[in-house]
Amino acid sequence: MRIPFIAAAVAFLMLWGGSALAWTHVARDDETLKELAALYYGNPAREIIIRAANGFMHPDDGSLLQGEQVEIPVVTYHSVAEGEDWFSLANRYLGSSKRAPFLAELNDQTAEANPTPGKIVKIPYQLLYIFAPDETLKSVTRLFMGKDYPPEWLRDYNLRKKKKFGRGDAILIPLIDVEFTAAAKKRIETLSSAKVSEEDKDAQIEAAAQIAKLREAYDRGRYLEIVSLGQALIGGTQLTNPQRVGVYKYLAFAYVAFDETGLARQAFENALELQPSMELSPITVSPKIMTVFQEVQTRLGVVPGTR
Repeated sequence: MRIPFIAAAVAFLMLWGGSALAWTHVARDDETLKELAALYYGNPAREIIIRAANGFMHPDDGSLLQGEQVEIPVVTYHSVAEGEDWFSLANRYLGSSKRAPFLAELNDQTAEANPTPGKIVKIPYQLLYIFAPDETLKSVTRLFMGKDYPPEWLRDYNLRKKKKFGRGDAILIPLIDVEFTAAAKKRIETLSSAKVSEEDKDAQIEAAAQIAKLREAYDRGRYLEIVSLGQALIGGTQLTNPQRVGVYKYLAFAYVAFDETGLARQAFENALELQPSMELSPITVSPKIMTVFQEVQTRLGVVPGTR
């Protein structure tokens, strides 16, 4: 099977009950992507999902280097609260209430019937995928969604009227069947409970250097790099709150560049919840970004300059 060129990043999705975007696996020497797919999904053929989420360009054997960090996608599970419906859930998790019919369908339901309180809803892992030169909407849909979903479904999910996709186009792919095995969940719980205080310090030092790379990537217009690196930082390191705010800010900038306004709003909301006094300069930030940022400030009731 040909592995396409992928430059991809993941959207803001929660691990079950946790705060990570996805589980970060630290590879052993000579470990392969197929082995990771078998370990986490129970199916080595799901290697393509891990490749797509990380933008890997490995040899066909998918071999990894000692210490290499690999993001492992996983769906979110949400317990429906009183008053929630498919529209509010889609707005919260998928960037737009317009994706409500799609979220309901992915859960074998219809948007007309509200989910009952206490029902466990699966939230897809949204993958931001960039088309390679020889790919079409049909081939990408078949690769990730299977035979049951026509290309038009994925186009409509992205809220676009565009009929033809080609090289360099970005598209969100909702992955609903990336679930961890029971053994993988147990392994994660064990590793997550370990004390890593000294490692946290090292991670924060490294994060400072990586955030500088985000700033450079933004200055150079390398938005894919921002999304990929930013998501890895949020999901795989112990950041200080100021560092986390900085990462969310640049992620929002990149999402605006991709016209993913809903995801940009979510990024700004995450930043403002940590730092309500956060401000942007209209001198260094585009009017388009400022508009989204100010919309979020208004919605959250944040007064600029508050401490």
